[in-house]
Amino acid sequence: MYLSSIEDSCSKLQKGTFDPVSWTVSTDTFCPNHFRTAPYVANGYFGQALPSESVGYWIEKRADGSWASNGWPLDQPRATFGTVAGFWNLQEKVKYPSLPENVKRGGESVISGIPDWTGLVVTNENEESYMPGVDPATVIGYSQSMSLQNGIVQTNVTWKPKGRDTAFQLNYTVLAHRTRVNLGLVRLDIAVDGPTRFTVTDVIDGAGATRTHFGDKEFTDQWIWTSVKPWGIETTTAYVGSTVRFSGLTREEIEEVKKSQKEAMDRKWVSQNLSTISQSWEFEFRDPGRRTFSIYKYAGIASSDAFPKKAQSTAFHASLEAADTPWDVLLQEHTEAWDASWDLADIVIPDNEELQILTRGSLFHLLANARPGTEASGLGDNSIMVGGLSSDSYAGLIFWDADVWMYPSLLLLQPDYAKSINNYRFRLLPQAIENAQSYNYSGLLFPWTSGRFGNCTGTGLCKDYQYHLDHDVAQSHWNYYLHTKDEAWLREKGWPIIKNAADMFANYVVKNTSNGLYETKLLGEPDEFAYNINNGAYTNAGIKMLLGTWAPAAAKVLRIDPPKNWTTIAEKIKIPYHERENMIIEYDGMDGLVCVKQASVTLINYPIGWHINEKQAQNDMAFYGAISTADGPAMTWSMFAINAATIDNQGCAAYTYLLQGSQPYLRAPFYQFSEQQTDSWHAEHFSTETNAAFPFLTAYGGFLQIFTHGFSGIRPQLDALFMDPMMVPQLSKGLTLKGVKYQGAVLDISIGPETTTITCQKTAYSTPAITIRLGGKALKPGDYPLYAGETLTVPTRRPDRNGTAIPGNFAQCAPASSPQSHVPGRLPLAAVDGSNATLWQPASSSLSSLFIDLGYLRTVSRVSINWGPTPALKMEVSGSEMISGTYERLVKVGKVRVSERYIPEEARLVKIREGNVTFAEFEKKAEVRFVRVDIQGTWGNDKGVGATVAEVAIL
Repeated sequence: MYLSSIEDSCSKLQKGTFDPVSWTVSTDTFCPNHFRTAPYVANGYFGQALPSESVGYWIEKRADGSWASNGWPLDQPRATFGTVAGFWNLQEKVKYPSLPENVKRGGESVISGIPDWTGLVVTNENEESYMPGVDPATVIGYSQSMSLQNGIVQTNVTWKPKGRDTAFQLNYTVLAHRTRVNLGLVRLDIAVDGPTRFTVTDVIDGAGATRTHFGDKEFTDQWIWTSVKPWGIETTTAYVGSTVRFSGLTREEIEEVKKSQKEAMDRKWVSQNLSTISQSWEFEFRDPGRRTFSIYKYAGIASSDAFPKKAQSTAFHASLEAADTPWDVLLQEHTEAWDASWDLADIVIPDNEELQILTRGSLFHLLANARPGTEASGLGDNSIMVGGLSSDSYAGLIFWDADVWMYPSLLLLQPDYAKSINNYRFRLLPQAIENAQSYNYSGLLFPWTSGRFGNCTGTGLCKDYQYHLDHDVAQSHWNYYLHTKDEAWLREKGWPIIKNAADMFANYVVKNTSNGLYETKLLGEPDEFAYNINNGAYTNAGIKMLLGTWAPAAAKVLRIDPPKNWTTIAEKIKIPYHERENMIIEYDGMDGLVCVKQASVTLINYPIGWHINEKQAQNDMAFYGAISTADGPAMTWSMFAINAATIDNQGCAAYTYLLQGSQPYLRAPFYQFSEQQTDSWHAEHFSTETNAAFPFLTAYGGFLQIFTHGFSGIRPQLDALFMDPMMVPQLSKGLTLKGVKYQGAVLDISIGPETTTITCQKTAYSTPAITIRLGGKALKPGDYPLYAGETLTVPTRRPDRNGTAIPGNFAQCAPASSPQSHVPGRLPLAAVDGSNATLWQPASSSLSSLFIDLGYLRTVSRVSINWGPTPALKMEVSGSEMISGTYERLVKVGKVRVSERYIPEEARLVKIREGNVTFAEFEKKAEVRFVRVDIQGTWGNDKGVGATVAEVAIL
């Protein structure tokens, strides 16, 4: 019963309180057994999820007592996971392989856990313990915070066991040290009134070491340690150990406590996993009065992947050396390292606190889960897992998520961290070449998922699947060169991947002798509902750019003659295209009943960087935006936002998509992204029901790109930094990109509502000036040299001021709101953003109201409403001079007519639907500032939700 009541209260938990000075988000609601509310710590080498109780290992339980599942492909319990980077195992198969016959090609390599190193359990003399799973009724005071500045997690608890007079004030501080990569720290400040006796137990919990087997362990007077090996990898061992110190006690008390130290494996609150090790101390305060003291736990963590032949000694020295260093010094080292990162690069949004939290948080989460690529092998070449280092979502495998979604903003702001993603691919290049050879292809084939080895597996398909991964990886490498101009790197590491990817695709395509076009057969697109298709548009567009632009340009830099067939294929590869609708078709044979899971065709304009013409790109947005399922992942709408910012002539749909791709996916209290709008997928579109990845770093990466590449219009070019800065009215003070790195230059770019300023902090030693190229829809296109110390000021493009999609529409991009709740992602502002592809949809079909602020008194005489697919049954429009004043009816439509009826014979036609439109003259002209649109009922089959509204025009 308690589990279900906690679930109900925590599912409705509000976002945490934000402190803009310390960049902490905090909550005072205790939500145990609830993964969506859990913080974590990570430093790019290791990470650990934390429970709401603060420290210790916990497996989430459902209300019926069964374990909650983390889902595909392992179907493992969802727990407070922790690992070290690159700690992948080797096992025969996973529970849900994508291609079972591929299991024969070699084992899977999925992430293994390490023992949970955070545990510090307080137990009173009646053997009641504060630890994960504590009775919530005994927690009478609570707060927890997570810093987006430095990742420190603090939990303050007042714990009063039932029927006891003694209450414990427990303040936990947990962090993964940023510069001492092998050091995890836990500080426990205890305040308790005497007389009392209690025990504190240091637990390194082997239950967290999932998919490993026990190595060895030892209890010594200096530290305790344990070790584990990932399944199937006898050559790799991870060591976790801890040293404990005390302060705030007298010397005599400390000596007494030390004398009480003993191995604690017999304690009932210590897990009996073979790799668990534990030690405890007894505390007794005989005198009355409050006692306050601190316990410091110094965890040393190292694996032989990063520290060959010295992993154990590395962990030992990390722990012991930290224990001999004052706490304040350790904390200062950690915070100064993080402060330096924010001095190097940041994104500032001055007038929108939630977006500021999200942008800072997005960059923080990527940096916290990666190490610079300049570091040694085992540290700087592990890429970034979908759920980071504190989650085994998606089995901790590496997907295109790292190369396409997380990489671009890191490359622009923190290129050393982006380099680690490329390093991972280069490390696995020999296996990718072997993969291609095994299928009789030239070049390389990276598997869809990979861990330690990069071989083709049951989840890591290489053939007849998402081949686009290979041109995605090639593009990321070419972009690294464009950003750095590092020719030595290009020759040694970039070109081998670009060249082998190009060779593979040149070998893979098939020439259609009837029309002379090159085609692709039997593949999958980014849209994971599009499998076993021919001529995937995104794949083919990537091949076109790889063979026609990226690879030849790289060859030219290196003074290499590329194969002649590259250009021929690029010029004649088939891109499925619908001439009447002037739009790209996702694949051969696609019809109008298609349902798209995630961004696919939309990615052709950005990030691929190709389109037939601008209208085609706009039509692609309109068509695919309307048919993308709500079950799709968070990052999809980020790409819609970027493309809207790039190609829309009018309106402010970029901001709608920005919110659509963030608000429904955020989880309170710490503003963490989940993969899905709801945290369990519906089985309707999937072969197995599974849970969403959490946290979902892919969403952070996509969200960041809206700011780094959407509003700025930044695109890398060989001889310039291309920009087309724009802004939306909802960000009234604009935004600033601090510390943009490009070809040796460092820039601060402030995109304001009127002008954009580009300030050059420095340039490369060999190049006195960087060229800023304004293009696209920029108001003053051209090349502008910018020298160190100079500032370039240019106009900011404002599509919202460029007329209205419906002439004379006063409502376009005006502030809009509704007091009623809406379907996730279908926001009130979508009804006035100038786009028919975005929708407002109330969560109920009962009466709902949309309030629109026209800015000042306007003379209005009629209304046009595009309902999109599902009109209301009736509607009424009223107006007022003041928002709280009396609203007078302007027009009432008692029965809304369906203007675009469903015609079964035409359902399969690929067509950009106009939508159902209602046009009504007002009963009389009126002078109003505020307009209220009331809608009720729905023509849709689902009466549980309201009608859709694509666009309201007040004329």
